[in-house]
Amino acid sequence: MRLLNHKLKWPSMVVFYASLATGIIAISTENQLDEIWKVPVYQIIGDEFGFWGMGKRGWTETAIFNDLLTVIIIVSGLIASFSREKIEDELISKIRLESLSTAIVINYILVLIANFLIFDLSFLTALIVFLFAPLVMFNLIFQVRLS
Repeated sequence: MRLLNHKLKWPSMVVFYASLATGIIAISTENQLDEIWKVPVYQIIGDEFGFWGMGKRGWTETAIFNDLLTVIIIVSGLIASFSREKIEDELISKIRLESLSTAIVINYILVLIANFLIFDLSFLTALIVFLFAPLVMFNLIFQVRLS
């Protein structure tokens, strides 16, 4: 597996956990920062005519704070996850693979449990959390197993 340079690991982990904390704060405070960051964007699929919203394409004004935060969390999480250790050997590769599979299995078990216990818009919020959970769990499990 081709991994990124080990010098990227710690800066990306700092950005990942800081942006993750910002995201948690934004969700828990009903994201009041969204009102500041409104910009015109081009939407391909709108919600005017049902789920697929094929009737409303074009420019609209929307808040992009959540979008930018999502990109920062995902990119920094992927860089942190797939940056090599200073000394990378077969044991670390094995730990990396086991940590990744454990994180994926745990995440989907939680999705299945949430499917039966969480409903309506709360389920949508849970799915957003499950979007980032594999990255968080993988990084935590990997770091714990390395130490």
